[in-house]
Amino acid sequence: MNETEEIKETAEVTEEISTETEATGTETAVQSANEEKKDGNTEEKKPYTTKTFINDVCDIAETLFIFLLVFYLAKAFIFDQAIVDGTSMVPTLEDGQKLIYSKIYTPEDNDIVIVDTSDEHGENLGLIVKRVVATGGQVVDIRDGVVYVDGEQLDEQVYEEGSTLTASHYVNTLTPPRDVHQYPVTVPEGYVFVMGDNRGISEDSRGARVGFVPDEKVIGKVVLRYSPFKEFKIFNY
Repeated sequence: MNETEEIKETAEVTEEISTETEATGTETAVQSANEEKKDGNTEEKKPYTTKTFINDVCDIAETLFIFLLVFYLAKAFIFDQAIVDGTSMVPTLEDGQKLIYSKIYTPEDNDIVIVDTSDEHGENLGLIVKRVVATGGQVVDIRDGVVYVDGEQLDEQVYEEGSTLTASHYVNTLTPPRDVHQYPVTVPEGYVFVMGDNRGISEDSRGARVGFVPDEKVIGKVVLRYSPFKEFKIFNY
């Protein structure tokens, strides 16, 4: 055998070895893929045990607890709900309507507020909803059924809601002065003077049972009416 034939045979042997190596490599890759697939299938079919169920329940309970904690903290310090009882705020608010009010609040003129009427003398009308007419230092006067604040007549047919004047808030009767104040009267600092929009029947700061309301007794400002849903309204002051 000459040198050329030996080189040829060597090349053929090398080619055979290379082919076998490639085949072995392919077989190994296929086997590895099958093993991975098998392992994957095994993981997917992992049984749902009692321990797994308990862990899932604990996770749900933890999430629910955090949600309720945040909700009740918010309810205690940020917002709450109230139901209108009576017609003293007609036509702005009707009996039975449901409201959301903000507890983070400083009383301002024209705001609709929730007032706590309880006091150390046992007088208690419960929580009432009224409108702030004047704050500490302002002068309220009622003459011939017309309300004046700091010498200017209140326009009872229009109230400002944001930047729009609307006739949706109005007083349907002249305002009787009641008998607790000698008008004109100055609202003490740290107090507010409130009235219901339905002035003819409203029990409010004109009467002895409510009188001037301390700022701390104004527990929130009405920001939303959510029920009945067709009368949903966000109050923009």
